[in-house]
Amino acid sequence: MSAGLLVDAPRQPRVRVESVDAFRGLTIFLMLFVIAVAAAGYYPLPQTMSWLDSLPVSTWNHAEVGWEQFAAQKKATGMTEEQVNALPEARLKNVGVTVTDLVAPFFVFIVGIAIPLSRSRRGKEWWNHVMVRTVMLIVAGVIYISLIMGLSWWWGILQAIGVAYFMGAASMKLPRWGRWAAILGILAFHMVMSRYVGWWLHFGDTSEPFWTIGQLHGSWAKPLTLHCRPWVSISYGVMTMIGVLIGEAVVGGRRSKITRSAIIVGVIFTLLGLIVHKIGLLTGEMGLCFNKPDVTASYAMFTSGVGAFTFLLLYYLIDVWGIKRWAYPLKVFGVNAFLAYFMQIIMRIFFRALKIEPLFAGQPNDTLTQWAGIFNSPAWSAFFLDKSGYNGVLWGLIWTFCLWLIILYCNKRDIYWKL
Repeated sequence: MSAGLLVDAPRQPRVRVESVDAFRGLTIFLMLFVIAVAAAGYYPLPQTMSWLDSLPVSTWNHAEVGWEQFAAQKKATGMTEEQVNALPEARLKNVGVTVTDLVAPFFVFIVGIAIPLSRSRRGKEWWNHVMVRTVMLIVAGVIYISLIMGLSWWWGILQAIGVAYFMGAASMKLPRWGRWAAILGILAFHMVMSRYVGWWLHFGDTSEPFWTIGQLHGSWAKPLTLHCRPWVSISYGVMTMIGVLIGEAVVGGRRSKITRSAIIVGVIFTLLGLIVHKIGLLTGEMGLCFNKPDVTASYAMFTSGVGAFTFLLLYYLIDVWGIKRWAYPLKVFGVNAFLAYFMQIIMRIFFRALKIEPLFAGQPNDTLTQWAGIFNSPAWSAFFLDKSGYNGVLWGLIWTFCLWLIILYCNKRDIYWKL
């Protein structure tokens, strides 16, 4: 039966693969944690080293932060921006992959795994659901960023997920060999456009502020550059299409097929991504290297391959061997991912109203000093006032745990947000 005919198939009983929820929950946990750490400005963080050829950076930061920190240090010595950009280290700007750089790829990869499961449940209604959900994701993304930065036509991660979701769903209309061809063809197209067409990666590059309703003199193009440019989101779409390759096996429920599919996808894309990345380093064509801001082809392939191996590990631990109690905290986030993502903003506003948000600040302030004085202990003073190293990680975990408690409360009362 062709892929197109399957769209009209009758609804199938709901298949709940617990490892998918755990994988999604792990990704959301990492996302919320690194956002908390970055928003508070905790620095320096631990585990700072070169990650897959990045400049030295903590694994709890994006690889691009390594260049930002390096450039800031050089400018502090009196060097100009032009002098900094002329240094040999400038070739590694934005290059590398940390754990933080796996978050967005993992999320769209999981979206791809879930697409065949969704189609098997919804039958004839499935494609209408795809169209509505795509629009809702893009609109929700605009609203989310507008709550933070002011009303505008932002392009952020939720919008990229919307494009990726649509591409993954559309790939279901292709035969399996056609899906592989589309994946490689789109990545090749992205590589060519990135190399030879200047606006592909640099549209909207300007020192002007973002255009918003409250800042009408700003650049109307710059809001489209906040995460990645809309057309560059096709690279995230490829990650979702790769996830679909595994999702089809998951729908069948056969352990051998799931295992084989995950291993094939993991090996092929991890190796292809590494090979392209190393070629870029050796030839000086840095556009071939791992680069999250540009969502390069090597980055898309490598992170998708790592995603396949991560899913396989969770699948065996949870669904095959039944070792699942440890994953319960992850599944709290995993079954209510979008609510958790939006709730972080609501929680921040709530904490601000309660005047406890300053407790999570990276730099000393009156609130932190007051709390340190209450305990009148050097150890407690360090805990409140010094958010560097593992203490910063601890405060990031405290923030994430507060959010986890809120989502747990919502789950227990059947308060879910499903886009």
